[in-house]
Amino acid sequence: MLIETSQSLQGLVFSMLHAAARVHAKAALMEDTGFIYRSNSGKEHFRMKRVCYAVVFLLLLISCTGTPAMNTETPAPLAAAFAASSSAPNTIRITGPFTLSRNDLFPFTNKQEYLSVVLMSGKYSEDWNPGPLMGRNWEGEFQLQLTDEDGKVISSADLNRFFKEGLVFNSFFDIDFDDYNGDGNVDFTIGQYASSNGNLFKLFTLEKSGKIEELPIKGHQELLVSAAERYSVKLTKTKTGFSSTYYDNRIEKHVKQSFVWNGKSFIGTS
Repeated sequence: MLIETSQSLQGLVFSMLHAAARVHAKAALMEDTGFIYRSNSGKEHFRMKRVCYAVVFLLLLISCTGTPAMNTETPAPLAAAFAASSSAPNTIRITGPFTLSRNDLFPFTNKQEYLSVVLMSGKYSEDWNPGPLMGRNWEGEFQLQLTDEDGKVISSADLNRFFKEGLVFNSFFDIDFDDYNGDGNVDFTIGQYASSNGNLFKLFTLEKSGKIEELPIKGHQELLVSAAERYSVKLTKTKTGFSSTYYDNRIEKHVKQSFVWNGKSFIGTS
């Protein structure tokens, strides 16, 4: 409706400008040829001024009525993305690989390889309210990736399938390595926050073929460990396995648990 009104006013303005030009030309011709007195010529000039005032008024009217019609363009991609994310403040969607932990394996394997924890898809958010996950958080689908020095993936394992709950990391971290079962392969832990008493860890091994596997601990789906490290902890190595401690609220003291390798899995000895 606004566009049609503006077009109609523009047509009227063009007609009035044409009429004003004719009046001006007629007045000039009559003065030059002496067919009218100057008083009549003044009337023609007065008529032309009124036409010009009317034209100026209509031009102003067009500019007012035409402005809303101009604001019909589709928002730019950046504006659209900002509008979409406004419903979830402090959250960024991640759709590509994002590395939270990258660890040089050369000191352990003599190979120019790296073991990394990579977020494949998920979200980044910030929460500065006091709590266990205060600060920056990465949540989603993660992989353990073995890569060469050029970043080419040699092997990978979906990390989420080893844990019952969704994975959240709220800091970058280093992975602690050792050989807990004495087979010559690199072993390591990956954990998640459990409570103020400790964190839950899974125990993994990197085989010489490059395959990443979980090392089973009989009777334990996860290993509860009280330690400052939240996402990877170095266990206390023993001759035939390892030991760790956790705080037990029921007896209000730390409990030591020891495990030995029987060739297939770790079993508890205490």
